[in-house]
Amino acid sequence: MSSHSILIYGAGNCEIAGALDFELNQITQISRPNIKIFARGYLFNNSCIAMYRRFKDLKTKIREIGQGGVHEYFYNGEETIKTCELKMQAATEETFEDFLKTGIQKIKDSEIILILIGQGNLQGMFLDFSQNPPTYMPYETIFSIIEKCSKEKVKKLSLIIDVSNWHGIYMPLCIAEYSFIDAVFVYDRESYLNIFPIYRWTEQTFRGQSHWLEETYLSHQGCKIDTHPVWWRLCKNKWDEYAAFPSAKSWIEFNSIYKKLVIYKGVSKRAYNQVLRNKQADGCNQLAIKDIQEYFNAEYLSNVYEDEVEKWLSELKICTDYYK
Repeated sequence: MSSHSILIYGAGNCEIAGALDFELNQITQISRPNIKIFARGYLFNNSCIAMYRRFKDLKTKIREIGQGGVHEYFYNGEETIKTCELKMQAATEETFEDFLKTGIQKIKDSEIILILIGQGNLQGMFLDFSQNPPTYMPYETIFSIIEKCSKEKVKKLSLIIDVSNWHGIYMPLCIAEYSFIDAVFVYDRESYLNIFPIYRWTEQTFRGQSHWLEETYLSHQGCKIDTHPVWWRLCKNKWDEYAAFPSAKSWIEFNSIYKKLVIYKGVSKRAYNQVLRNKQADGCNQLAIKDIQEYFNAEYLSNVYEDEVEKWLSELKICTDYYK
């Protein structure tokens, strides 16, 4: 039975805090001597999460959380050590880098599975509403930090990504630029805030019958991504042509390459509409009020107005400052 080392980073200073808290806590139930896990979650406090209930389309989807802060888990194949710092911290580039350095040092393995969980938009991942203004991490930033921390310590790194929304071209194109990233699986949530099931995944996947990636792909909704950089650069060129001059011909030329690189289980849910075609990777890491309005409306098919977002952010800042 082969052994596996797993790092899990969860950015939950947003509406997934309760769901993330639940899934991370399931690590305490794991009993698999052939795996090691180091996990860290950055979590809103419950009173901050409650403020999301001003938006009627989110009320029934939000899960309560026990205590916010930074929750850390280390499973060594025998027992889980859980530690909590109850002061809220932002999920920033610095905390992400610290997590990776700490995890790689604890795990001490040259092959690692890295699981990333958070909310996303078409320009990046890990939306964090505890900061003022709210932020996210651009794709390029995330994978350059992973490279920096993995250099000379990790020979092969595999990714499982669970973010609510992602750009189907720019995110995989970014990943393909890093040769040490061996395999990528992007999880598709079955419903709102129903994030990657950590415990169920470990129970189903590491039984020694087949490769963990194939087992993951068979058991979970999502897609495998081929990380060949040459093909992704060609795909990006065809995407740019299609975005600039949408036509049946440019779509066929783009999609004939894309469907070989992004392999969905079942039928792809992704829609290559005008919004996606117009969205460029701008390198910014902050969210304006209009961005947040668009995020809520797209994510939850809701109708949230800018003044509601502005009032919510003002109240949320008071709450998050209290727990920092």
